[in-house]
Amino acid sequence: MPILDFLSKPLRPTRVDDDSNETDEFSDWYADIASKSNLSPNPDDPRHYYDYRTAFKAGAALDKGGKLPSQFKDDLHPERFVVGKDLEIYDSKYGKKAKLEDMIMQAFQRKEHEEDLWQ
Repeated sequence: MPILDFLSKPLRPTRVDDDSNETDEFSDWYADIASKSNLSPNPDDPRHYYDYRTAFKAGAALDKGGKLPSQFKDDLHPERFVVGKDLEIYDSKYGKKAKLEDMIMQAFQRKEHEEDLWQ
């Protein structure tokens, strides 16, 4: 069998699941959120700081403040770390206490990320 024999054989088509219905539903869901929140029409825009596709699959909706639940925040979301009334730092994405170092490190990472977006 020649080494390049595979070039003479037709490629076998790969199976693709028909998820066009889900894609259409997601597009409609995101378009509604984008119009209500004045967001980019691109759901994957790196400036969003939310995972809209995962939120859609989970059946998430905007709260009264126009935000998705914190579990769908990107790790670099500006409001991921919050200071509670007890002056403790909390990681709102993962629902646990955090350290000041975590908050500072994330701020530097987000700054680098945002600088890369605008270069």
